[in-house]
Amino acid sequence: MVPGISQRHVLASDGTRIGYQVRGEGPCVVLGNGLGGTHVAFRHLYAILPADRYKTICWDYRGLYSSSSPPDPRANTVAHQAADLLAILEAERCTDLVYAGWSMGVQVAFELVRRAPDRVKGLFLINGTYGRAFSTILGSRLVGQIIPMLLRLVRAQASLVGRATKVMAGSDALIGAMKRVGLVSDTVDMEVFRATAAGFQQIDWVIYSDLLARLDEHDAADVLASVGVPTTIVTGDRDLMTPPSTAEHMHRSIAGSRLVVVRGGTHYTPVEYPAILADELGRTLDRVPGWERAGRAV
Repeated sequence: MVPGISQRHVLASDGTRIGYQVRGEGPCVVLGNGLGGTHVAFRHLYAILPADRYKTICWDYRGLYSSSSPPDPRANTVAHQAADLLAILEAERCTDLVYAGWSMGVQVAFELVRRAPDRVKGLFLINGTYGRAFSTILGSRLVGQIIPMLLRLVRAQASLVGRATKVMAGSDALIGAMKRVGLVSDTVDMEVFRATAAGFQQIDWVIYSDLLARLDEHDAADVLASVGVPTTIVTGDRDLMTPPSTAEHMHRSIAGSRLVVVRGGTHYTPVEYPAILADELGRTLDRVPGWERAGRAV
């Protein structure tokens, strides 16, 4: 679905095999996915990252898709994901980068800034948070208390959940239900959304539920004030997962950041309003010396 992609892998320091995708040559742009997403979810962003202008890197989180599970099942934190990205950057000889992250990818972005601040030259943060993810879902602390119990249930019934997912993932029935409850808008790109959702048919739900739990353990609130690079924060005004109030807090905490509120957007704005997201990523690149789009250099 995304032409010109090269699938590669690197071994992390603990021996975990990390799969990643590369396209093109030039200044490095990293795409950090939401939990369970693949590089296909970024199809519309690839369109403004031509292979003759940028080296674009995406990767699969530990335990998902082309990446193996770590030898130590506890080594699945956001900090581990950021360390894996650093290993990829070393393998690809990318010293500096602009990072575009969606959902979980936003938390990885802030962990990367914590670990390697000099390497990050720009941030494009989509529908995400800086940490303690469950406390922001639906804007309710009660929901945040219920989710850990649900995750324990998923782990206990992982095989049943897996069988149900193989039937429902990417189906019209599921997408219709998500639209009815406001989890996704009517403008969603059905082809990309189906392809992204279909990936869940491969997921080990024990691993997935653990990865999700790790998001609530991570907290990078202390990193926000230290961000000193061009930063764009995108949110949907109908995002139930990471509500606009979360984006507004990040915007207030990151000096000079730009806040973009997509009217009608949910947590899936990259596949609902791809033209807006592509335009805003382009604007962000134009603010980073060396990453400007062709013909936009100043």
